[in-house]
Amino acid sequence: MNSNDYITAALKRADANFATAPRSAKIKMLTWIGCLILVVIVALNMVVFAVVKDPLVGWITLSTNAGVIAIFVACWFASGIRNITLSGQTLLIKLTFWTTRFDLAGLRSAGVDAQALKGCRHTVGNGGFGAFHGWFSSERMGDFRAYATDTDRCVVLRWKTKCVVVSPKDTEYFIEEVCKRTGARRQD
Repeated sequence: MNSNDYITAALKRADANFATAPRSAKIKMLTWIGCLILVVIVALNMVVFAVVKDPLVGWITLSTNAGVIAIFVACWFASGIRNITLSGQTLLIKLTFWTTRFDLAGLRSAGVDAQALKGCRHTVGNGGFGAFHGWFSSERMGDFRAYATDTDRCVVLRWKTKCVVVSPKDTEYFIEEVCKRTGARRQD
């Protein structure tokens, strides 16, 4: 075993932390649209409250407003993708309330793809309110999981049977680290 083998083995065990990309203009726009919808819902409820002077309607209106606001705030807060970590042969994506793990064994390729989220449908998850995260599908990509804050900095990680899209701030360094740790090929 030569000294390069020891360095490579140490790299595979050490953690590498990556900041997520700042929220893109598209995600900011989708978030503002969500906030505008919230304001419209609250305003409509207040109009109903003003027109109908029934105390029961008033309490229902206030409860509805509080519930809608709480749901929007919780969704936005929960959509936070805090950072991305490579820990040995594991990809850790830290969100606000939990960490999602992907075993990197069998990873075939990693590459930047600014078109990865174009035309996708979210099956389950958040489709742009603060971030894109959850399960998605598109004709070009098939079924995949996404954890992206910037649609133009998407890195696509492909295994034989699954695909994950992330958006680290430094895409080149992230891909270099992933390929070094796993032996996956760089997809350009």
